[in-house]
Parts: sequence; C-alpha cells; structure tokens
Amino acid sequence: MDDVYIVEAAFTGEKGFPQERTVEVAVCRMHADGNDFDTVYQSFVHADPMDIGKNALDYLSENYGITADALYMAPDEEIVSKELLSKIQDKECTSFNVNRTFGQFLCFEPWDLTGEVYLFVSISSRLPDDMGSDLVDTYHKMFPDNPMGVEGRTAMDRCLMSTAIMMRLRQNGLF
Repeated sequence: MDDVYIVEAAFTGEKGFPQERTVEVAVCRMHADGNDFDTVYQSFVHADPMDIGKNALDYLSENYGITADALYMAPDEEIVSKELLSKIQDKECTSFNVNRTFGQFLCFEPWDLTGEVYLFVSISSRLPDDMGSDLVDTYHKMFPDNPMGVEGRTAMDRCLMSTAIMMRLRQNGLF
C-alpha cells in the first residue's frame, strides 16, 4: 500500500461550483501503515471580500472562522491551485466527503484535478452508520480526547480530523 493524501477545503457556501468557490485548501499525507502522518500543504485563496459578498463572508466566518483579511491577503487562486497540484499530482487522494471536496469544487477550473490524482472513496463511506455524516461530529465520537488538538474550523483542522479517522480505519483494516 502507498501513502494516502487527505485533502480538505473551505468553501464560500453549500451549493458547489460555479455558485460557490474554494477559499482554503489543506493536505496531509498518511503513511501507508496508518501509524503516522505529515502535514503537506495549507493555504488560503485570495478573494476580494467585495466580490464574494456578505452572505459568503458570514458563511465563512461562522463555519470556518475565516476573515475577510485572510482572504484579501492570500495568494491568487491560480498560484494556490498550481501549488496544490504539485503536492498531490499522481498521488492517491481522498477526503471525508470526496463528492463534495472534489466533485463539487476541486475537479473544476482552475483546480481541475480530474485525471491528475487517483481518488479513493470518501473516508465517511467506510464508517459505521452510527458515526453519522458530519466530519466534526464523527471525529469527536471517535476521539473524545481530541488527540489532534483542533476545533474543526479551518481546512487544516478538518484535514487533521480526517487524517486521524483515516489512520484509525487503516489500522483496523477498514480502508
């Protein structure tokens, strides 16, 4: 088995592309045996607060703790998308919800990771039904002591949560 790259992101809303956009990405690499991991990449994505609007800014603040300043000062989308591709191209990738992260966002321009990565099924698809479908809730059910020390607000927090879940699944032979 190879290492697996877990990708999580923050978005301006629930609808998916083209109505919404990606404003933060994060990647962790879980070692093949499931016993260790590395953080690989994290970046906010530039967005002019005037362009994305108040509803998106409120959504980002409430769901991810992202401020207008963080978006305004971030690198351009084209730069971040190229950096992300350089980290995960030709790698085996997943996320807690592959359909949402990749299917609704990262498989469209400028990200367009279609054909650039090998996608595994969603991490959530390997969980028992009683775990639910929300990443933060699932993480806290599986790890009440919060070994990653995260809140689940930023894309990196969510990536670390997904990685912890993935490691447990790999160690138990479920992924």
